[in-house]
Formats: sequence, structure tokens, C-alpha cells
Amino acid sequence: MKDVLILAAPALMLAMLYCSWRAFHLFRTWTPAAATVWQRDYTDAERSDDFWHFGFTIGTLRGWNWRDGDNARLIEDEVMFTDAEGRNRRVTVERRVRRGWRPSSVYTIWYDPADPNQATAFGPGYWLMMTAVFAVMLVGVFGLCLQLGKV
Repeated sequence: MKDVLILAAPALMLAMLYCSWRAFHLFRTWTPAAATVWQRDYTDAERSDDFWHFGFTIGTLRGWNWRDGDNARLIEDEVMFTDAEGRNRRVTVERRVRRGWRPSSVYTIWYDPADPNQATAFGPGYWLMMTAVFAVMLVGVFGLCLQLGKV
């Protein structure tokens, strides 16, 4: 058990540092924009099928994908947004949506002004929340190490 904890602490620290760096990088160099969905790969038939399967992926039209979360689907949207120079751009972004519910058709994306074709729906807020999750896990690992050290 102690060996696993010795490996978990640096792994969690590295994950926390990466998420912090990603959030800082997005805040510093990327720009937010309102994006309108042009096309999505999550059809109404798949959404309805997911809804009536009550969270189970077995037997659904879309099937199981390891990148889907618990009660979520990772979908690709082709979105349209206006960059800082006033030009309309179309890019493909991935995002997570609640399984079986209609995804919103307008949301905020973050794009790189140097290359507007690079865009993401996972903005700095997402990465800061992931940093907080890894920090809580790291505190838990340290607490468990202290408990195991007393024994």
C-alpha cells in the first residue's frame, strides 16, 4: 500500500501542475469567443436512445466509448465564431454533454489568436477545477500516508 502511495503523490502533483499550467496558458494567450453550433455528431436519434436507456450504454445506437464520462458523452461540434479581427471562423471542438439531454447550441470556446483554427471548449475554469480535484486527492494521499506512518 505504501508503494502505491509513494507513486500516487508525484503523479497527482504532476497532474496538478499540468492543469495549473494549462489554465494559466489559456488565460494568458488564448481568447474567449461565443460559438454557435453549425453541426454536431450527437444526433437526435442517439440522444433520444441515450435518454430511454437510463444511463446504460449497452444496446444504445452510439455504444460505449472509453472517453465518455459517467452519464456524459464526449461529442464533436463544428462551431462558428467571430475572432478578434472580425472574421468568421469554423472549427471542430470536443466537449462533454449530459447523456440523453439536448446540448446547448451556443457556448463559449477559447481559441488561439495566433492560430484561430485551434480552439477548445475546455477553458481555464475547467482546468482550475481539475487542479482543485487533484489537490484534494493529493491532500487525501498525504493524510493516508500520515495514518499509515503511525501504525
